[in-house]
Amino acid sequence: MQRKHLLFWPTLVALLALLATPAWAHVLRSATATVRCSCGKSTIKVSAAELTVGTDYVIDYTVILTPTSGSSITVSSQILFTATAASETVSGTIPLGALPLGTYSLSGTATLTSSGSTVTINFTANPLTCSTTIGCSAKTSNSANFNGTAIPGDSYIWFNSNFTATGIPTTGTSVTFTNSTISFTANGVNYNLAVPDSTITFSASATCATVSFDTVNNQWDVTVPVSGSDEIFLSGLAFPVPAAGLPGGIHNLTWSGTVGTNASSASFQWKWGAAVYTSFSSDYNSLDVKPTHQSACAYNNGDHAGTPENAAFESSVVGGGTGGGGSNFTGSWSGTMSVTPVCSK
Repeated sequence: MQRKHLLFWPTLVALLALLATPAWAHVLRSATATVRCSCGKSTIKVSAAELTVGTDYVIDYTVILTPTSGSSITVSSQILFTATAASETVSGTIPLGALPLGTYSLSGTATLTSSGSTVTINFTANPLTCSTTIGCSAKTSNSANFNGTAIPGDSYIWFNSNFTATGIPTTGTSVTFTNSTISFTANGVNYNLAVPDSTITFSASATCATVSFDTVNNQWDVTVPVSGSDEIFLSGLAFPVPAAGLPGGIHNLTWSGTVGTNASSASFQWKWGAAVYTSFSSDYNSLDVKPTHQSACAYNNGDHAGTPENAAFESSVVGGGTGGGGSNFTGSWSGTMSVTPVCSK
């Protein structure tokens, strides 16, 4: 009898150890997605836990868009990442492209491949209605030089751009400025600054212009009347200057991006400036940016589009960049660049 007991105890210990081991050592907690009608805007974020630092993981996900009429659109892709912490939220781009006009119900799942842990994707817009598509686009670049004034450390450079448009339909249209960067070299350092995307809506019902910053999607949202303005805010970036400062006379600063629209008749001319502020903010909604030179809803003055109208910041503008300080809140303009988007067949 005593020998039977000795055989039983190792078996019991092994069984208890098996019961104490979780079904898997890494799981998904949640998944959220934002789907846009235009190109390059659809994103997914997935939260995973109980990860092993340094381990490579794969998340497979599927998104299904079911229109009110017609066939469903199904897109499957992956997010590959290496865990840097036990719990992480990773992001990916949903390769949808421009969606056909219509209203869609959205569904989908995300799965951590190594464990089989699956969650339902929660969509921030569901159903999604696409009334416009971005079918015409063109890449564009515009270069300029800074003036000779040195830029003090711990200040901000307010890079801002504006445009005019022709060929806008009387019913309105949307214009996007995406994948925008500002590149230059100073003090032996190569800078390549990512600028927030923007969507400008020419609305047949708008009587004045507004602008706000979408912190969820990191983009500027501008609404203007169909008649437009001689300056319409295109995009802006508040760049914190390194503590050592930047020299004056920086040459060949190049602002590049992609202009998109669904209006085949539209063409644009755009330019940019850079003003230096000793006190500023990267909270873009606190800047009170003026959306247009004329017909701005909240500002009846002669300030240029892109002016930060918050008086707390206006008083701190100094010389440098393309500006001379004083009342030059946007900096002097670069040359004007023309761009006509090419429409896909």
